[in-house]
Amino acid sequence: MYSHKDFPYNIATLSFTDQQLEAGFRNDYFNKNLRFFRFFLVIGTIFYALYGIHDYWILPDIVHEAWAIRYLFVCPLLSIICAFSYLKQFRQSMEPLLGLAGFAAGAGLIAMIIKAQPPGSYMCYTGLLLCLVFYFRLRFVTATILSWSIFVLYEISAILDPGTPPRVLFSSSFIMLSFIIVGMFTCYAMERYMRSDYLLRTIINERNDVIHAINHELEREIRERKQTEEDKLRLEKQLFQTQKLEAVGQLAGGISHEFNNILTAIIGYANYLQLKMEQTDPLIPYPGNIIALGQRAARLTNDLLAFSRKQQIEPKPVDLNALPLKAKTFLTLMLPKNICLTLTTWPEPIMVYADDVLMEQVLVNLAANSRDAMTDGGTLSVCCDVAHMAEPFSHAHGTAPVGSYGRITVTDSGGGMDEATRARIFEPFFTTKEVGKGSGLGLSMAYGIIQQHRGYMDVTSATGNGTTFTIFLPLYDADRPTDRHNSGQGALTPAD
Repeated sequence: MYSHKDFPYNIATLSFTDQQLEAGFRNDYFNKNLRFFRFFLVIGTIFYALYGIHDYWILPDIVHEAWAIRYLFVCPLLSIICAFSYLKQFRQSMEPLLGLAGFAAGAGLIAMIIKAQPPGSYMCYTGLLLCLVFYFRLRFVTATILSWSIFVLYEISAILDPGTPPRVLFSSSFIMLSFIIVGMFTCYAMERYMRSDYLLRTIINERNDVIHAINHELEREIRERKQTEEDKLRLEKQLFQTQKLEAVGQLAGGISHEFNNILTAIIGYANYLQLKMEQTDPLIPYPGNIIALGQRAARLTNDLLAFSRKQQIEPKPVDLNALPLKAKTFLTLMLPKNICLTLTTWPEPIMVYADDVLMEQVLVNLAANSRDAMTDGGTLSVCCDVAHMAEPFSHAHGTAPVGSYGRITVTDSGGGMDEATRARIFEPFFTTKEVGKGSGLGLSMAYGIIQQHRGYMDVTSATGNGTTFTIFLPLYDADRPTDRHNSGQGALTPAD
């Protein structure tokens, strides 16, 4: 890259020493001046032809020769070159062709000056000077060669013509020589200015490109850092949520075991008391109420055990398509008539390693949550398919590895929930229902069961757009060793 103080050119020809830079300048020069050169060729042709009208009065002795030069040689040549300028090949041959056009026009005028008798021949000098003016609108090298060629041609022709007065030869030579010298200085300065302007624009464009590249790189780094910070905050939030759920789960598991022992004794004593009492005893309903309430508390205890992942599971190879079909009876009974249930299965078996009873319980809990969200009716859709994850993907509380999964999607058309509610939906004892309407353990229990199966669960929702729960279970691979018999924690890593 050149600085603004550098001007890497040949002082004699003004050509850039850098070939790539020279090629760029020639292309820029062509694009900027092509319309002017076409205009000059058209105007030159018109004026060269119109001046033939006054040849009849000022050059009567050679009028036929003058018309032959104008109409049979110069004007057709200028017209052909002008037409050729519309072809792509004109870019490579513009300078030689324009030089040929200028030389032909000047040579034609010199021929008329030499052949015509004074004072008519003097009128042609005006046209020759106009040709010199045009020459110096070309590049410096072309203009210099062309103007000196015409000057030498005129000097040779005038000297060889015995009819040229010495005073006329001296005067014409002096005027032409003055035009050429002034024109060369002017042309040199103009081309040097054009080259400096092109070089400056090139430097500016190159530096702008560098600046744009640096800005683009900075923007990319800023985006990456911002994304890193967001990922860090998200992972910290997920870690905190996981640790909180783990702590609550451990607490719930410990309490549930102790509470279950107490309930066992209470229900046992109530059963014993009921057996010892007469059926006619007015207090006979009370032991029954104690047993019923104890059994209700036992179900709550089982929910807590499931949430804390201390409940034993019995996994086995199961077709994921069969789970919603088996649960259809329970789902139909629990859903009101204004909710439409649709089940969609995969055309091929989706084998996973799971406890089908617990998985049915998960579906029932999700359906109950969706039912409560559709108080005015709607549609509940359960879909089974296969998901091949080529990249790690996010779920409710972390990121899952790549692999192939059996996927269950439960979608309702309810009112949805906002982001704050969605973030806490799997927390134990968190509920949006009225006091006494729900324990807040249904979704947390479902989440715990899916974790026991080493699967993943996610939820997407927006206010007014319904809710979608998505369950991912690793596909079953009979040839891959597993720890399926280790403490009931039967599961597989995702199949590749």
